[in-house]
Amino acid sequence: MLELISIVSALCVGFLLVRAFDPVRNMQPLWAAVLFAIALGSGIGIGLMSVIFFLLDVLGIATPVSIFGIDIVLIGILAWRSWRMRGDGTRSTSDGAAPPFRWTWLLAVAFGIALLMSGSRLVQMAAALPVGDWDAWAIWNLRAKFIAGPGGNWRYALSPLLSNTHPDYPLLLSAFVARAWKASGGTSTIAPIVTAFAFFAALVALLVSAVTLLRSAASAILAGLVILSTTSLLIWVPAQYSDIPIALYYLAAIALIFLAPSPMADERRALLWAGVCAGLAAWTKNEGIAFLVILTIVFFLTALWRVGARAALHRSGLLLAGAAPGILLTLWLKFFLAPAVDPLVTQGASGLSRLLDVSRYAQVGEAFFKELLNLGSGVAHPLILLAILVVTLRLQIEEPYRSPSLIAAVSLGLVFLSYCATLVVAPYGLTWQLQTSFDRLFLQVWPSVLLILFVLLRSVVDAAPLATASKGAIARKAPNRAPKRVPVKRG
Repeated sequence: MLELISIVSALCVGFLLVRAFDPVRNMQPLWAAVLFAIALGSGIGIGLMSVIFFLLDVLGIATPVSIFGIDIVLIGILAWRSWRMRGDGTRSTSDGAAPPFRWTWLLAVAFGIALLMSGSRLVQMAAALPVGDWDAWAIWNLRAKFIAGPGGNWRYALSPLLSNTHPDYPLLLSAFVARAWKASGGTSTIAPIVTAFAFFAALVALLVSAVTLLRSAASAILAGLVILSTTSLLIWVPAQYSDIPIALYYLAAIALIFLAPSPMADERRALLWAGVCAGLAAWTKNEGIAFLVILTIVFFLTALWRVGARAALHRSGLLLAGAAPGILLTLWLKFFLAPAVDPLVTQGASGLSRLLDVSRYAQVGEAFFKELLNLGSGVAHPLILLAILVVTLRLQIEEPYRSPSLIAAVSLGLVFLSYCATLVVAPYGLTWQLQTSFDRLFLQVWPSVLLILFVLLRSVVDAAPLATASKGAIARKAPNRAPKRVPVKRG
């Protein structure tokens, strides 16, 4: 029970923190803004409490009293601030907005059914494999048990004797699970299972709420249906790997960059939170470091091109300020705490010969197209659904989304290319690497790719009001037409 309380309290801290400095508080619809804060706050809360607990553990003061004491203090302060801020700001209105799709309720019913079916299947899979898959008990949960141990046992999680299980990996997931175990005094399977489900629920909620704020509710529900049809993604949720968490942080950073230019969003807060999420991605997996570096560079160069050097430095500074805690903690771990055992670092010049091997590129390319096919199955395959939507709705890059779309697409493309380059030069057997990890690397960027696609798709709206608007435009083109006289009854 204490494990669940510690997890829920971390989620509450994250939600209240985001609501206290909410970048989308004034955006409509209200339910989407609140859902976005809940989803973003879940990821922020888990990441923040992971950082705090690890620092407490290193200092030797991580106890149930300190864990829950910090939670109570933070919840109290943030709840007070949220209460003081109630009613602040001016919400946007729907004047001039696209009319709602009349069949949104039907899409919502379909999404609810898909969500229930997916959720029940995930529960069955988690019950059948409560300890998770290989990496869960060999890396993430193994290190969590060391971190949750007494005294200075956290050092064992970074021991060079664990060279086959990556002791230099970032610790967000392991530290958060260890926090729940430390709070309860046990090491049951409940904490990693609930954490994995919390990350997945936040991922789906974040995608749906972000697309709603950026496009429409109907478009958002379609995005939710597409991500739930990605069966390969669902498989990894009960596995308790860190790929779902890092996918959430990627998606959150990209969504906030899309939302930042909105007139009703707080750009400074959005960029700060985007940086926080990018920093937490670095604290989650090695791939997150590449994401943070690439996103920052692409963001700065795009801003430099679009708005000039001064504004580009200011906005990039906000992004880096938010990322600072996550990246500094990760660098401290990499350079001062963990051993340098990563084969990519220690292999020397042998990686260059593999880099020049054309056959390895062909293998990676073949695996890429194979993973596209393995995203789903049957007529509900996500690529089939996306193809239907593209043909039906057509792509439309609107001016507010051009710069964020460029930043997101180029960043994700370069991140995925860095994944492929890492596989090409890796000293492990390439075939084995592609079979065991390439699908997870693909899924890390998949939710963010869906966000970009649904932002670029035209919103799902009723056609009748558009026809009316067209008639109004035709009328405006005929200014010389005399107005129709209406007889007035004289009293």
